[in-house]
Amino acid sequence: MIELRSLKSKLIVATSCLLALVFIGQSIVNTISIERRLRDGINDEVKAFAVLSTRSLVEVYEEYYLSGFRKFKEIVEDTVKWSRGIARVRLVDMMGRVRFDTEDLTRKEIKDLETIDPFLLEEVRKLEPSYIHYKDSQGKIFSSDQPPSVINEIVYPFVDEWGRHQYSIVYSVSYETVQKEIQWDIVRAILFTLLLIAIAVNAVNFLTIKIIKPLLNLEEGARIVGGGNLDYKLEIKTEDEVGEVAREFNKMTEKLKESRKGLEEAKESLEIKVKERTKELQKRVDELERFHRVTVRREMKMIELKKEIESLKKKLEKKGRI
Repeated sequence: MIELRSLKSKLIVATSCLLALVFIGQSIVNTISIERRLRDGINDEVKAFAVLSTRSLVEVYEEYYLSGFRKFKEIVEDTVKWSRGIARVRLVDMMGRVRFDTEDLTRKEIKDLETIDPFLLEEVRKLEPSYIHYKDSQGKIFSSDQPPSVINEIVYPFVDEWGRHQYSIVYSVSYETVQKEIQWDIVRAILFTLLLIAIAVNAVNFLTIKIIKPLLNLEEGARIVGGGNLDYKLEIKTEDEVGEVAREFNKMTEKLKESRKGLEEAKESLEIKVKERTKELQKRVDELERFHRVTVRREMKMIELKKEIESLKKKLEKKGRI
């Protein structure tokens, strides 16, 4: 796990993650909406195509299928190309026999008729369009007169001008274009997310430089002032919190400088007073020494006088005896 220590890296990661989450969430919502809109568009297009093409396809079949298969093939292929949601077209009679299938247009010979399953045959025999949604390859959810959100097949009846219902056309619906569009939309979302992250990284990098540079100046100023240089001033003139801290830092440095000056003046004053007191004490000591010397001399003289008196006294006593 990468340890994020710098403020710059933390801001870049946090901003990138936030942007990615927001944009991915928005992309998911947009993708769901786009998918629904594209699917509804395919449904509307296929329904309109079934309404407009059923008669012409039946008429082309009756006129060219047996007599001119190549011409029939060209007309059917050109017709089917008009709808991006049509994957397959089958013409089915009331016996459930497939008279033609667009999947067989590449063959060179007319294929034997196939028969559809009973469920689909019931829909083919109806006089109203049916919209079929298959659950999977084995089961069917429903067939309805109203189209569901996802249509797998549309069964559109053909009734001629005499009121005869001889055929129905089964249109198989494909949502492949929707899936391709969704996939491309996801790719665009990913690319745009990466672009946003790149822009965010550059923006955060620019902003963090603007933010971190004053902080680094603060750190350098604290180190210089801590080393004893109280004349240092921070040159940060921004009007934000960092600028306010820088101004307070300069005020604090100025107060420290004044405090140091006051201490130095007090120290000098104290040294002067100590010197003066030392001189006075030295003078007193000198006076005491002089007094001591005088006193000692006097005592010495008194001792000498006493000795002389004693000596004279003894001499007088000796003379008196004589």
